[in-house]
Amino acid sequence: MSEELTKSARPGPQPEANLGYLFRLAHQRFRARLDSELDGLGLSAQDYGILSVFETRPELSTSELARISQVTRQTMHTSVLSLEAAGLVERSARNQRVVLVRPTARGRTCLEAATRRVRAVEHAALTDLSREDERTIRAWLTSLAAMATSPEQAEVKRKEKS
Repeated sequence: MSEELTKSARPGPQPEANLGYLFRLAHQRFRARLDSELDGLGLSAQDYGILSVFETRPELSTSELARISQVTRQTMHTSVLSLEAAGLVERSARNQRVVLVRPTARGRTCLEAATRRVRAVEHAALTDLSREDERTIRAWLTSLAAMATSPEQAEVKRKEKS
């Protein structure tokens, strides 16, 4: 099969494609690049996401981490145990029900190194954009992240703004 025919058999995504498909594909590619860059530090993109929460908070409960990360407490518990085994976080009981999690000195050092790598991936993703385009995309993503969870709620908010 000729190279030209192979390329046409598997075209890349088109801007007119379903928005959900484009989001998923962009997320998968971005996440794979993050995982690749973070692998040398022994971290996954998920591990980095958890550690990065501690850039602005000294400690959090497992439940708070789960809420912020939008995963179940059970999933977060498993992740915290893995990060603890790697020496990146430590846990302490506030009481019988609440366990606090905080990064260790090693975890903070790892977070700094990982953040440099993550910023490099972000920079690569934004290379072809002007500063104005980047600001527009960041503002749009921020509003999208804060979007109402149902189409009905979104419609109510849209009407309130009118």
